[in-house]
Amino acid sequence: MDPHRESSAPPPRYRWPWFVLGAVILAVVLAVLWMAVAVRRTRALRDTNPLPSSGEAGSRGESGSGGTNGAR
Repeated sequence: MDPHRESSAPPPRYRWPWFVLGAVILAVVLAVLWMAVAVRRTRALRDTNPLPSSGEAGSRGESGSGGTNGAR
């Protein structure tokens, strides 16, 4: 019997999984913040530039189909 193999040394404790976990959590938090800012910006643009209703578009000769209705 080899005395070196019988010693019950504790397994090594690795640090890199904690760095990977921290990077994943940071990525999720940054993605949520980025999407929140993008949604807020999109809502602000939509509120300041409302889409014309279908009645307004027809009165100016704009059909929204690329101008193929022959109004011009």
